[in-house]
Amino acid sequence: ELYFATQKALRQGLENPPDMRLKIRENQRQARQILAQREVPLEAVNTLWNDFKADYFLRHSPEQIAWHCRKIIAHGDNPAPLVLIGKHPIRGGSEVFIYCRDTPNLFATVASALDQKNLSIHDAQIMNSRNDYVLDTFIVLEPNGEPISPNRTATIKKALEKALQEPGKLVLRSKPLSRRHRQFSVPTRVVFLPHKGENRHTLLELTALDTPGLLARIGAVFQQCGIELHAAKITTIGERVEDFFSLTTLAGEPLNQAEQQALEERLVNQLNPQEQGDEEGR
Repeated sequence: ELYFATQKALRQGLENPPDMRLKIRENQRQARQILAQREVPLEAVNTLWNDFKADYFLRHSPEQIAWHCRKIIAHGDNPAPLVLIGKHPIRGGSEVFIYCRDTPNLFATVASALDQKNLSIHDAQIMNSRNDYVLDTFIVLEPNGEPISPNRTATIKKALEKALQEPGKLVLRSKPLSRRHRQFSVPTRVVFLPHKGENRHTLLELTALDTPGLLARIGAVFQQCGIELHAAKITTIGERVEDFFSLTTLAGEPLNQAEQQALEERLVNQLNPQEQGDEEGR
């Protein structure tokens, strides 16, 4: 993705930055073509897309958009969570897509459920629709770094559906650092970004060592601190994760200075590799 984006930028000239609105419209156009081939009613597609924010169409490929929308429309008014697991590898892993009503601690619930199935989250896009549904995409890997084994797909899907029926019930496993992870030193770093305009969310950047169950522990910290997650971008770069979170209190307010400090301290204490090693030794 970086290669093709760079190639396109060089071709059009760095003085001509890409127009995000054109990118969104092109993704929508291509997705409509795919959906039309699958005989999905255009009216149903337009009705669904009215609830989606522009960011959704920017962050996903036309193929992903068409796949998600076809399944959501087929799901209809079923109140049960919709969990999809892609059949083909994407970005080297398997795509897990979740569509359901947003509830407190949903991110922590999903991260914990995936960790229980011994899956590592390599990449994630967390976002909400205008009608308060989550549109969460996770790229996950098996312990050997491969996509989900086909014979595990059904059990993983069932486990996620069950966990989403009882959000907030977390089970965190204590796993020692592997020999590979112990070779790296990536201290946990938490940075709160300044507000822009009327943004009512607190924006947080987190850098840490990519360790087993990392996102499950982050989600547990959010739950313990009474934090509500509104959006996130999870990125793994080698042994390091660079995560971005948009947060509020459960009352929907930005975090004040004391709340930010308490969250930072708890994240550093929970995620610092040295702290984990000390706790495991005890």
